[in-house]
Amino acid sequence: MREVGFVVGRTSTKWVTVRLEEEVLINDLVLVGDELLGVVRGVSYANPTMSPYSPFTPTNVEAVRAYEYLNASVELYGSLVSGRFDPRVLTATPTGTPVYKVEKGDLENLRFIEDPIFIGEHPSSGWPLPLDPRAVDYHIAVVGSTGSGKSHLVRILVRELVKVGRKVVIFDHTGADYAPFFKEETVPDTDVFPDMLSLAEVMANKVLGKEYLDDVEVALYAYLYSEGDVGKAREFMESLGFGNGQFDMSTILELRDKSPMGIGWDDESFIAILRLVMGYLKRREHTVAKSLFRLVKSGISLGSFNGRRYGIDDLVDLILNRDLTVLDISSETLPIRYGIMRGVVSGLMERAERSGERLDVAIVVDEAQVYARGQPPTEALSDVARRGRKWGIGLILVSQRWVSDLDMNIRANINSVVFSSLQSSSDLEDIGKVVSLGSIDIGVLGTGDFYITGLLSPFRRPILVHTFGEYHE
Repeated sequence: MREVGFVVGRTSTKWVTVRLEEEVLINDLVLVGDELLGVVRGVSYANPTMSPYSPFTPTNVEAVRAYEYLNASVELYGSLVSGRFDPRVLTATPTGTPVYKVEKGDLENLRFIEDPIFIGEHPSSGWPLPLDPRAVDYHIAVVGSTGSGKSHLVRILVRELVKVGRKVVIFDHTGADYAPFFKEETVPDTDVFPDMLSLAEVMANKVLGKEYLDDVEVALYAYLYSEGDVGKAREFMESLGFGNGQFDMSTILELRDKSPMGIGWDDESFIAILRLVMGYLKRREHTVAKSLFRLVKSGISLGSFNGRRYGIDDLVDLILNRDLTVLDISSETLPIRYGIMRGVVSGLMERAERSGERLDVAIVVDEAQVYARGQPPTEALSDVARRGRKWGIGLILVSQRWVSDLDMNIRANINSVVFSSLQSSSDLEDIGKVVSLGSIDIGVLGTGDFYITGLLSPFRRPILVHTFGEYHE
């Protein structure tokens, strides 16, 4: 360590002012005395001769410069005691205390976090910043504008979590940020059979109209029960109490255990069954005709779902039986993507509750603004945000913005934020309502530079980190 100045003026347990004898930069780490670790938040010149109240009249530039001095504002992070870090400062620092700049290697023998993970290093000191993997249980938001390096950071974070025993599932929105880097672990959405409600939403909302969602969903269940046989589909509807039939509970129980991947899907058979169902639901003949015509004209083919390898339960099994799973959800329509995410997230919670055991799963949602506010997966993600830590299920939500892109119930349960340059100045203020920010400047951040704050950081307050290069490096 190298001495750079000494403490002057009024001090507190949070801030000190340092008279500098050598230059320091914003975000440099410093040691105040022998025990207090802090970070430089601001640097300013002062000159008593230039005060409007000073009687001194400078005669030349050299005379003015002779009275200049440099001050630094240092935010105190905590204390170093017996080789360990304590994020508390219990007493004010005496003036005159020497201040040292932390350099490479100065902190590496100190203990900050038990069994830490690493995604990058503090820029000026080169210190690999230890992070707490247990913070995933309390949910993490990764926020930054396009090009800030969010996806690269998450890829490193995911590998580190796997090293400490976490299972990770990534929902890759574009198919370009994670799937190419984890090819062996990737499952394309075209290999997944969505839940029936999502399939019905696609067919109703995109073709027939939302008012026909019930017709399509019931027709899908009738097809599943009958395996495309119109006669058996009629028996199904009668067993539900339609027409002259009487309600039979065994029909529903039989349907509950039937997999949609175990049958063949045929468009003509489904159209015939849909017409049958709409008749039972008392739709007018011209409405039925119009709906069938629109469905045929839309080009949507149930046959495209034949041969898919995974149902939702199969995906949950896959996630729990290997370290990392990437779900490339870039090919299907949004309702199908919504259905896959909603089904998997809800399935993980149900599996945990049924087993009564911790799953230790981290759920990464890329472009979370598309899924975590006002969309079908939002309720499932909100449930994880509220109750997931009991079962070791945590969220890592990757988004370009903060307040406008995440549901309020999700946002209120996030306890760590990793952020870079932001799209709106109001975002920083909103982040500060959830985690401690202090006085930071995001204008100094470049690609790969992130502030980390909350439970993930040993300091609980923002610390700057520059992400490592490719993971193998």
